[in-house]
Amino acid sequence: TRPGSGRPFSARALQIRRPAAKSPPDAMPPYKEESYTEVLRWLESTEIEYVPHGKKAGTKSYVRYEQYSQAKTVEEALKLGSLPLDLVHDFEKKLLKRVGGPIRDKPLDLTVEDTTTLTKTDLILARFGMHVSGLFDTGKGQASEGGGDAGDDYAKRKQQASQALRKAKLSAKFGVKVDDMAQRVGWAESPTMVAGRSKANVEAAGILAEGRKVTDDDMLRVLRSWIIKKNADRVNVFPPDAKWVHSEVIGLLHCAGGRLIPTLHTRSYPKFVELLCRWMKDNRPEGHTRDFPFTSVIVNSSYCAKRHRDANNEGATLIKAFGEFEGGRLLYWQGDDKSRTCEALQEVDAKVLDVKQTAAVIDGNRAHSVEAYTGKERYSLVFFTSAKYASTAPEVRAQLEQVGFNFPDDEAYFKSLVPGGAAKRKVSEKKRPLGLLGRFRLQRKAKKQQKQAPVPGGGLLAFATKRVAPGGVAGSAAGSA
Repeated sequence: TRPGSGRPFSARALQIRRPAAKSPPDAMPPYKEESYTEVLRWLESTEIEYVPHGKKAGTKSYVRYEQYSQAKTVEEALKLGSLPLDLVHDFEKKLLKRVGGPIRDKPLDLTVEDTTTLTKTDLILARFGMHVSGLFDTGKGQASEGGGDAGDDYAKRKQQASQALRKAKLSAKFGVKVDDMAQRVGWAESPTMVAGRSKANVEAAGILAEGRKVTDDDMLRVLRSWIIKKNADRVNVFPPDAKWVHSEVIGLLHCAGGRLIPTLHTRSYPKFVELLCRWMKDNRPEGHTRDFPFTSVIVNSSYCAKRHRDANNEGATLIKAFGEFEGGRLLYWQGDDKSRTCEALQEVDAKVLDVKQTAAVIDGNRAHSVEAYTGKERYSLVFFTSAKYASTAPEVRAQLEQVGFNFPDDEAYFKSLVPGGAAKRKVSEKKRPLGLLGRFRLQRKAKKQQKQAPVPGGGLLAFATKRVAPGGVAGSAAGSA
């Protein structure tokens, strides 16, 4: 029966539906194999010529033909409305002929050609070729050499061709070879993100191979290729009405259960991560005689962080902004002792730091924000040391240090990086309401204390409904020390 209704399922609803098996087409192809092969060898600049008024007037095909038959190249024909199958049809019916220009020796093979140089025309014909690839299979309907079904082999080839086409499109769009693309992590990255990040990884590798100082321009160029994820978790930095921001952590990361793990970037895009760390090493803050220690980097783009204090940050933080923008300076409340909320702090008390011109070292646990900016882009890098970094597993630390992360190894030096010392996290004086077990324990403690010094004006229950301060004086649960 249907849940909650008491009515039985219909016979149709109970049927188990399975996807139809994909097998090579049984119908004869409408055109000769030579015609398909000829068209699939064409390039966007291949010169063609149509027969004037080649179709019967008054038909839909006539209207379309009159439009695209004005084309002189394959690219123009496709732009004017011709479909790849129209090219095959018109060629076989001798309404169209190739009159010059370059062609391929054989149809495009996406698995062997450099897909970074493919044009839109190439991709259109490649997609068409993928769909007609099974029309001329020999041995159709027979068992494969390995004893498998021919339909299974056909479906597998179609799937591989479809995957190759998707990768080729991304390769052509981002200019990165398929072999240089990272393995996609489905839950964390889209195919587009993988392609853009892989391009950034290749660019970073080229810069590092030059063996010179990494400049701000180098960093900006690579950041423009890198695709930053949409982060809906950093609500403490969201501008008004924002539901997500372009922001992500690279390096050491806190995860469920308090574990410290390396983010996927260190394995998937090691050269990009290495470039971040090399920039930090090559651009040591003014007045610093040692490399700045950090275990993690936050990469931000295109938003102004509202006033906030960092979480899971040991304190010493270096911030640098990149891009073509005006404004976007960092506001930093250096005197923030965390006795008030961020909103209660006065803006006139903030120190204004132009992090586009010069990197700034602050205590990330003190209030800071980003002022409004104008321009098409604003990237920022935030180098910091993750809280409880000392408990990082040796193999995780070794993996991160291999790509350039600089774990603190001198506590005195690390603490000296923040003027006035790092801000202490202020424990809230407001207590949560006691549960049943908590009240029982407090009653038992009160009973012991009552034997030593009876509390005037109240019995055991009256005493137990109050909190006992460290000095033995009862205080309200909502009160302050």
